[in-house]
Amino acid sequence: GTRHAPRHQSATMRVEMTRFLALAAIALALLGVASAMEFDLVDRGAPKDHPEENMKCVLEELAPSTLVMFTYESPDGSHLNLKLYDPAGVEIFSNADSVDGAHGFTTTMEGDYKACFYKTGVDAKDLKNHKVRLDWKTGVAVADWEKIAKADKVDTISSTLRSLEAEMREIHNGMLFLRQKEAELRDLNESTNTRVATLSFVSLAVCIGMCVWQILYLKQFFQRKKLL
Repeated sequence: GTRHAPRHQSATMRVEMTRFLALAAIALALLGVASAMEFDLVDRGAPKDHPEENMKCVLEELAPSTLVMFTYESPDGSHLNLKLYDPAGVEIFSNADSVDGAHGFTTTMEGDYKACFYKTGVDAKDLKNHKVRLDWKTGVAVADWEKIAKADKVDTISSTLRSLEAEMREIHNGMLFLRQKEAELRDLNESTNTRVATLSFVSLAVCIGMCVWQILYLKQFFQRKKLL
């Protein structure tokens, strides 16, 4: 019985490891960022020769060096026009007269990235009847791990480990980004506290100075009136 104990322990450890990886994959998969939405187009009173002034824009706040993939489509099959802007307001992608489309890119700066949609050749009052379906995916959510596993002919454990590695790398980058934000907020808080304390001391000094001046003025006034 003693000779078979190491083999039994090894098998038990493999089962526990597989169970742990499966649970970790499920838990970390919940952290994948994917944002899907559907919205109506709007009439902003733009003239017919400038339909782009009726653009409906959707903003997504993204950290720098983030892999982004977004797909869009027109549920009613009509053509759409798309313009994508970075936080500085620079157009980084556009697509005209398409029923659907997709675009992937890596962010170069932190801030709100804006995807704007509009239609041409449509009556302004009819815009509200046209919808846009938009799906943002960032980071690990962009990768299709099942296709990667089939293409590389790797087993489930290897695919799971690869997915976990990518998840952990994204979490690490997210933690570094949050640490940077926390440092910026801490510096801002300390600077604000210093300014408030300085303003309080200045206000107190002004109040004391005004009180002393009023006492001296009243004393001189009463002395001139020979009341003191």
